[in-house]
Amino acid sequence: MEHEEFGLAKRSPGGSVSEPGYLPGVSREQDPWYREGLRFECTRCGRCCRGAGNVWVNDDEISALSARLEICEEEFRDDYTRRAGRRGVSLKQKRNQDCVFWDAKAGCSVYEDRPRQCRTYPFWAGIVHSEDNWLAEGKACPGIGEGPLHLASAITEVAADDGIPAGRTRLRIEKKT
Repeated sequence: MEHEEFGLAKRSPGGSVSEPGYLPGVSREQDPWYREGLRFECTRCGRCCRGAGNVWVNDDEISALSARLEICEEEFRDDYTRRAGRRGVSLKQKRNQDCVFWDAKAGCSVYEDRPRQCRTYPFWAGIVHSEDNWLAEGKACPGIGEGPLHLASAITEVAADDGIPAGRTRLRIEKKT
């Protein structure tokens, strides 16, 4: 099944989904809080490309990105990735913590081949897990709450295979006072 609205297939190469169509920790009997769908349209502002955080990449994504840059995979790994603990490989960041492929004037320089994590934003499991998380992320992302309505079933499937290793996410959660 393809999710054309996100520009990706249900599973990424090397990706896995423990329970297709459901978020980790959410049983089949539970309706997601977003059962009516969510609105989102990327403005390509780049706010999700800047600041602290990891952009996780797998071997297939490294292969695609190295081919795009017309360099061998070994050179790509040396120049553009770093080991991120025991969880995997992440793209390097610039000194200001922007993604290595973010250009302030041109935007994402590898947009067509961007990693799955980038393609699935903001429908990451950690963001759509709760309405509070979604609203908090919406304070930083001008596309949240705008544009076309995305169906709950598509959001849930994408979130279940968002390209982020289990137990990792990048959230901007504000504590309620």
